[in-house]
Amino acid sequence: MLKREYYCLVAGFPDLFFNESKVGFSTLDFIGELKFQLNSADYELVKLLLLQIDNRNILNLLFQLNEPFNLTGNYNQDFLEKQISQPGDLPEYMMRFLKWVKNMEAQELNVEIENKLHSLYFEYATSTKNNFLKEWFTFELNIKNVLTAFNCVQFNYPLEKHLINVGEENTVCSLLMSNRLKYEFFEEELPFADQIFRIAESDASPEEQEKTIDKIKWDYLDEQTFFHYFTIEKILSYILKLTIIERWMKLDIETGKAMLKKLVDELKGSYKFPEEFSTVKGFS
Repeated sequence: MLKREYYCLVAGFPDLFFNESKVGFSTLDFIGELKFQLNSADYELVKLLLLQIDNRNILNLLFQLNEPFNLTGNYNQDFLEKQISQPGDLPEYMMRFLKWVKNMEAQELNVEIENKLHSLYFEYATSTKNNFLKEWFTFELNIKNVLTAFNCVQFNYPLEKHLINVGEENTVCSLLMSNRLKYEFFEEELPFADQIFRIAESDASPEEQEKTIDKIKWDYLDEQTFFHYFTIEKILSYILKLTIIERWMKLDIETGKAMLKKLVDELKGSYKFPEEFSTVKGFS
């Protein structure tokens, strides 16, 4: 089945750069426009991405964390509050989570609860038939597990309680569970394994670590969409990049730029990017 191509939509995208300090529109505005531009099947893939925002909104409301409600998700606050009280019109994994957490009679948010929701979500998301998203969710989960494994070793936490194991053949998770924390074991299973392990092993601050990981994700998206010119994959990648930019725009601009330059220089000094991916800017 041929993919639908959105020539005019994608051609009109403003270029995005990882060190962006200002974007003329928000992810919320962009998503609102896509509702009218995409066919229903492709927009369902957008909604699959946005469920991660809904997950955080659910935790925020369920445990009264008093965080600002993120309007970019699929569901508004009133709807989610009603669903928390009486689930019925949510994705199946969300209803399973709400039933589970209520049976626990949990009063406060903890790592076990967050991991349960993440596990159910990744199980749900990686079942998508869209190969780009399936691989993206797997990549994102594997990064999360690598960073978690290093934290567990550092603070002597049990790996089996904190790693998220999704799928019957999750090789990355199996390797981590066996305490093989060297990137050489992961090169065939995890893109950018050397960079991911380098930052996980470093004494970088949490902020520096997160920024570096986002740069790796950005480069991964460039590679994965290099031959997707006008299809839904290019649009999904654009959404993911917008969310990365918006998160870092909240930092002090000058501090963020200085930190980014330092991190990118370090990455360039220790990793050579394939030549065929050195000119992807025109499609980013």
